[in-house]
Amino acid sequence: MKKLLLVLSGIIIIIVIAQKFGLLTYFFNNNKLISNNQALIIPNTTISQIINRPIIGIHYKMIDTQTAGQNGLAEGTYVTQVIKGSPAEKADIREEDIITEIDGRIIAGFDEQSVYNLISTLKSGTKINLKIWRNKEIKNIFITLD
Repeated sequence: MKKLLLVLSGIIIIIVIAQKFGLLTYFFNNNKLISNNQALIIPNTTISQIINRPIIGIHYKMIDTQTAGQNGLAEGTYVTQVIKGSPAEKADIREEDIITEIDGRIIAGFDEQSVYNLISTLKSGTKINLKIWRNKEIKNIFITLD
């Protein structure tokens, strides 16, 4: 019983301290995005309109030089999943394809963000050329970003 009271007292002290520093309003402020101590109300239906980043529509893992060499693969972006209805599906990109170039830029290394960063600099509706390694052959595939 004493342990329970001690734990509850500790929790109450933590809540009081969190409230004093405004942490509770940060975590429990419904439907508000808080930045620099200012509240900005963003209705859920408009979030996708505000954040308008282009997408290819794939999930991927990076294949670095060492992994590629050990497994007889090309270095680049290994497609683990193609999203249904996405530009990738429309362009016939398949699981297990490896993207080696995007618009002439070689995709190399193990940085998972490199492809994301490259695509996010483009605009929706942009048509790009992907070099795909499939069945030990390179194919050029043109894709329009959504």
